[in-house]
Amino acid sequence: METLIQITGVQYACGEADVSAVMAAMEQEKPEVLLVTEQTHDFGIIVRALVGTAYRGVVSRFDLEHVLRTMQHNDTAVLVGKVTDIDREGHCYNISISGECPTADNDTDSTPDIWADWQWTGAPLMDNTPDDCRLDISLKVVLAELRRCGSMNKQTLLEHLALILQLAKWDISHETQQQLSQIRQLVSHHPDRDVRSLTPQLRRTLTALGSMERTRLFQDTYLPQLCQSAAAERMYLQWCALHKAELNDVQRWQQTIEKQLDAIDTCLLRLPADLCYQKDQFGALMHRLLYLNVPRRKLLMLLSAIVLRRKLRKSLGQDENTTDGADNDDRQLVLRLAAVFFGNIDNAREFLLLTRDQRPTDITRLVCLWVREKRISLTHCRRPLWTILHEAGIYKPTESNWNMQVNIRKALR
Repeated sequence: METLIQITGVQYACGEADVSAVMAAMEQEKPEVLLVTEQTHDFGIIVRALVGTAYRGVVSRFDLEHVLRTMQHNDTAVLVGKVTDIDREGHCYNISISGECPTADNDTDSTPDIWADWQWTGAPLMDNTPDDCRLDISLKVVLAELRRCGSMNKQTLLEHLALILQLAKWDISHETQQQLSQIRQLVSHHPDRDVRSLTPQLRRTLTALGSMERTRLFQDTYLPQLCQSAAAERMYLQWCALHKAELNDVQRWQQTIEKQLDAIDTCLLRLPADLCYQKDQFGALMHRLLYLNVPRRKLLMLLSAIVLRRKLRKSLGQDENTTDGADNDDRQLVLRLAAVFFGNIDNAREFLLLTRDQRPTDITRLVCLWVREKRISLTHCRRPLWTILHEAGIYKPTESNWNMQVNIRKALR
């Protein structure tokens, strides 16, 4: 049985050699290619492609399971194939190999589960986004149709395939990658020419997941979008609800947040395979995860922890992308004020901005207004707020003067 296998990463395999020249020579010569397994520390099991003794890429992760099953079924550590076509722009090529391969068992996996002992349960997990749900539905629809070939309208199948190509760019979970691998194989052997014509596009789109450009987009596009998503906001509000009593306590709220941040950081230090989360290396982390068979549930745990970490740091006035500087005193003052504003760091920062260099009566008038608007806590609007502002030199009159001006009954009318 002949099977097309995609080889990627030629640009990394060529070292200092001219990649364009290497690809051109392979396109002209259509050489024999040897596939050899290797266990690596970074990516687990890979299958290297050799032309003679020269390293010329690795088997695409979408074909990795098929190649490993073929090797196991035929009791060999090496497969021999031949180049069929070249994609110079994508720095990849296809080879044809022979050998019987048993049907994939969705319940088994030939790669070790390095994620078995890692988990994070420190807070509610994020929900799936609407796009995640749409992708999951389309994957099921397409796989069901491709396996039985013929019971669905062709236009419907093509629409779901197009949706998969559009939405699959961020989902690097092992389950989704397996489904995409099966879809690519089934599409390439589909009896309908219009469906088969999607094979090159599907192959290029899926290969792009592991590209350097996608690594950058994970950092600069995907993570910011995820942090601002409705799913992330719901998770954060659920965490706040679980810790409502502590967050409303002026003495305990900051300690509560810092304790949760410590728990998250400790968990992120225990990631398998020497993975490491760094605020400016999120894209590199996602690139590694793509090749380490991260289960969807574990990926959701990891992303939830990272997103909650960012939101909690923001609530403490700590920008993920900057370090403490000249504004550290203001930041600490905002942190002290936040509990007075029900833990809302933005309201605390706005209040500080509005009251700087203002007359005492203007400050107390603003306090009464914000108490009425329920932006300032009734519990903390007297002594706690006066103490913070007095010590900061923002409100200099006495506490009795403050209490006389901050008339709660009048403020609530």
